[in-house]
Amino acid sequence: MFSRLAIFRSKEAAAQKGKKLDHERFSSQNLSTEDDNSVNDGFYCSLKSMPAFRSTPEAYFDEPTFQCSNASCTSSPLSHRNSTLESIESLSSDASQENLTSSPRQSNEIIISPLVLLPYEEAEEQFLEDYESYFLHLAVDNVRKDQYPMLDMREFIYLDYATCPLYSRFQVEQHMKFLLDETEPFGLNYIVDQKFPLSSTHTDLLCHHILNILNTTQDDFSVVFTPGLVSSYRLFTEMYKLHKRSLILVGLDHHGPVQHILESAAQCNVKVGGIPLKERDLSIHGNEMHKLLRKQGWSGQGSGLLIYSTQSLSTGMCHSMSWITSAQQNGWKVLLDVSSSLPMINIDLSTYQPEFIIGSLYHMFGYPSSLCFLLVRRSSHSISGKKGSRELQFIEYPENGKAVHVVTEGENLTAHTFAAMNFGFEHLESIGMVAIQRRVESLIAWLIKTLKSLRHKLFENPLIQLYGSLDVKYRGSILAFNILDPTGNIFPARPVQQLALRSNIVLGCCSLFNAKNAKLLHLKSYWRMENGHLDSSLCNLEVLRLSLGPVSTFSDAYRLVMFISRFRDEKYMSSIAASYAEEIENEC
Repeated sequence: MFSRLAIFRSKEAAAQKGKKLDHERFSSQNLSTEDDNSVNDGFYCSLKSMPAFRSTPEAYFDEPTFQCSNASCTSSPLSHRNSTLESIESLSSDASQENLTSSPRQSNEIIISPLVLLPYEEAEEQFLEDYESYFLHLAVDNVRKDQYPMLDMREFIYLDYATCPLYSRFQVEQHMKFLLDETEPFGLNYIVDQKFPLSSTHTDLLCHHILNILNTTQDDFSVVFTPGLVSSYRLFTEMYKLHKRSLILVGLDHHGPVQHILESAAQCNVKVGGIPLKERDLSIHGNEMHKLLRKQGWSGQGSGLLIYSTQSLSTGMCHSMSWITSAQQNGWKVLLDVSSSLPMINIDLSTYQPEFIIGSLYHMFGYPSSLCFLLVRRSSHSISGKKGSRELQFIEYPENGKAVHVVTEGENLTAHTFAAMNFGFEHLESIGMVAIQRRVESLIAWLIKTLKSLRHKLFENPLIQLYGSLDVKYRGSILAFNILDPTGNIFPARPVQQLALRSNIVLGCCSLFNAKNAKLLHLKSYWRMENGHLDSSLCNLEVLRLSLGPVSTFSDAYRLVMFISRFRDEKYMSSIAASYAEEIENEC
């Protein structure tokens, strides 16, 4: 493996010879990072203001400047529910006692634990030996250097693709070229105005890209474009008829926009139930789920609606698409959310065909629009306009008419919006969907294994609480976790997130479960975990969330673990807790 890696690196160096990035030329063009008003400001300028990353692993253990962050889940969410406030008070108290007995110089010294990883070069060699599928797609590293130059120039570690993906130079350059050379004057390319054939051309091409990545065609699904994810759920609520005898099953780990459906169900006196999750790993409880799907009076006559995500945006758990078949066999309709899955997870609609699918192009490309889509299976429902209105509605008979619809909700969706999304697909296809997915699988597997192995310096207690299954086949591109103090209490997420940002590492922060959705489900008293009750503390638990993207690398994962390893030292953690407690006190 050492010789194979050396050969690859030498070939890479030869290929890159004479093609060194001309940063001065790049800075002088319309994409200039020096112009805060440039169209590329969203990515390049946000990185420009960041401090340079420390280049040596040892530098990660220098005394930090404090800031705060957010956190994510664990492999057994009910096993570590001790108050984070208790952890802060305990640790900050320890730090205060040390300050009373130490000299001023001693109080500023922080002893950091020794390195817990192999040196980077050795760790990378071992990783490539253990994960062959990543090694086979090392060429993606060249795409990162060429299309996302600021990441390596600033040594920036971006691990929050679930919140906002990074966009490439290709996307911005092609979009600018389109705006300058191909659009109608005065911005008249409104999609809703069919006088401009350019609009329908880009709309149809975008439909093709979406259906292709999902391995299906327009023969099977109609496409409805909406301005955003909330709009998609609101539109579905308006179009889908809820009956008093209906039942809606939804996962507590589903993200916020589903509340539009839950609130509508409450107004219509529709029963709302929660998908039962296992307490141990937050996966769907098979036996309990089958009982709900088969329960008399809840299914039949097409009255049941199952709503779930292929990958939870908060816990990172992947739920099997086989539940689509199980639900349909018992008379249920299925609304599948793929917004946090593409392109890192393979979704095959040729094998499983839910009646409805909601997805987000924004969560794929991050630029320039929040455009989303709603797919409707043509064999089960057709889409028609309400009489005397421009609103759409579902009708339960096969679709034979128009396959593409655009809902603007007062926003002007122009041709350049759809063109920009097509450029995003072209960029991802140039990388290769299989390459992206194999690399993400390898990195997630290594991170799970490595994070679970971290221990505190004293007493060897676990340092990390991972949420969800440790089995890689149930994982996608997201990991939710918390750092634990030496006593096993959860250390607050926000100071960790902000401290990471000071080290040029971007992590996400979220609640383990959406509190508002949980409240709506709890009021109906149908939701339950394996132990039979709703634990409200889980809805208030903030967790750190790392999420990988198309050009995430082993270096990103390695440097994250190096950063987290700081917290192995009790004195270091105490100093952070003391700073955080002082900040909270000043805010009050």
